[in-house]
Amino acid sequence: MEQTNTVTTRKPIIPLGLTPKELGVFLLLLFLNLKFAAITIVQDRSVMIDVMVYLLFIVTFNYSHWTYKSLIKTTFVIGVYTLINFSSYKLNVLMPLIIIQCVSGIRLTRYLKITFIITAITLLWMYIVFGEGTNLSGFSFIIDRKTRMTFGFGHPNSAGLYYYCLMINGLLLLYFSKYKKYIPHYMFLIIPLWFYIYEKTASRSFILSIFVLYSSYIYYYLVQKYDYKALYKLAGYVCMLMVFILTALTLYFSFTVLDNKFLDRILSKRLTYYNIFLERIDVLDFLFGSNAYKTLVIDSSYLHLLFEGGIFFFIGFCIFYVLSTVNMINKKAWIPICIIMSFMAYGLMETLLLFSMVIGTNIFWVMLYYYYKNGEMKL
Repeated sequence: MEQTNTVTTRKPIIPLGLTPKELGVFLLLLFLNLKFAAITIVQDRSVMIDVMVYLLFIVTFNYSHWTYKSLIKTTFVIGVYTLINFSSYKLNVLMPLIIIQCVSGIRLTRYLKITFIITAITLLWMYIVFGEGTNLSGFSFIIDRKTRMTFGFGHPNSAGLYYYCLMINGLLLLYFSKYKKYIPHYMFLIIPLWFYIYEKTASRSFILSIFVLYSSYIYYYLVQKYDYKALYKLAGYVCMLMVFILTALTLYFSFTVLDNKFLDRILSKRLTYYNIFLERIDVLDFLFGSNAYKTLVIDSSYLHLLFEGGIFFFIGFCIFYVLSTVNMINKKAWIPICIIMSFMAYGLMETLLLFSMVIGTNIFWVMLYYYYKNGEMKL
């Protein structure tokens, strides 16, 4: 695949200060957001919104990164790969890859601002209309919860994920700005927000990701303050290996669910469902992707990464992930490392890594791509 690294530099001609390319990305993310709302909130899929999303994919795709030959070859390989063991879930694998290509034509900070604005307006509108949402009975750690609040998102975990993406987005905007020195203040100021969200949603995946974010942030803050260079790289390599460690742990506890009933209960019977799913996997599913998700709710990004596209996709993702995180370590990009680690922790109990309709989750892929390209996607 032959690539160049051209970033749009045309002067803004839109009243909002956006270039045509940036306006296209804004509309793409907006319609992805509407697609999520139609499916999960309104529960009435809109064909018109779907059509607009696919049209915007075509319009905003960064063709300058590709030669005609490489685009045709890649499309052919993906087509054959999909048809060998066809699964509608393979679209979930392609979505973040296509979004990366669409976003790569604009500056990273522009992308972050667009995502932040759409996410913040959505959350404000949802709170005005639905407030804290519907009461649901639920389970939290070892005690029974009488209520869990949805904030209108149809499920407490979906609400928690949306607020999490907003907080991560804000942190990255500070990191890539001249106000970087205020990051400690930001981390302190959002404590009431995430404490409130957890208190209302009881989302274990949400609080786990927040715990990883803050613990890794404090670790790096102290390492940087006292200049412990060896400890800096040590934590960086833990981040680099997380994809292998968390995938292995997910598979191990899924296969040994009968010996880990207490953990299965804490995880809301997730391990039981994982075990049933894994028993349905055959050789073709393992190599080229599975369609066995239809009747099961599999809340694990690692099982989805491994089996939606098959082992070949998973290997490709691991190479992409390792090269990206190595560049983060070398550049001492400690805030992005903390964010990637937090996303990976969230992926243990949610499918957010391939859930592109929640536009904030694409930050994970775009950040990896930015460092994979060694910063050539301009700020």
